[in-house]
Amino acid sequence: MLVALGMLSSVASAGEWMTGEQIEKLVSGNTTYGKHEFKGFTSYSYNRPDGTFVGHNSEAGPRKGTWRVAGNKMCRHSEGRPKEFCQEVKDNGDGTYNRYVQPKNLAMPRKHVFTWTKVVPGNPENLE
Repeated sequence: MLVALGMLSSVASAGEWMTGEQIEKLVSGNTTYGKHEFKGFTSYSYNRPDGTFVGHNSEAGPRKGTWRVAGNKMCRHSEGRPKEFCQEVKDNGDGTYNRYVQPKNLAMPRKHVFTWTKVVPGNPENLE
């Protein structure tokens, strides 16, 4: 398992923006764990290879929906939410990944909104 985790953390070089291909390789078939940088909640999600996800959010409870990669962004739509959101991903080089949104005013810098604190192969939480 350590070898697999090492492979996941080396998808991109430290501090680099990830490509869509790198994001898909990192996420598909794996469980992401993380925290929202402003709202403070934690969550984990198993991202099935078929583009659906199941997970748990410490604020909202069980969740499910769809995920996809669009360009160089990770996009998610949770059931019951009005719209999909897409975020760029930066590899921190230590097994963590920051997700960013671009403000509507393109002159403003990207905003770090969520951190994947770890990515684990498969579905260790046995989410259905």
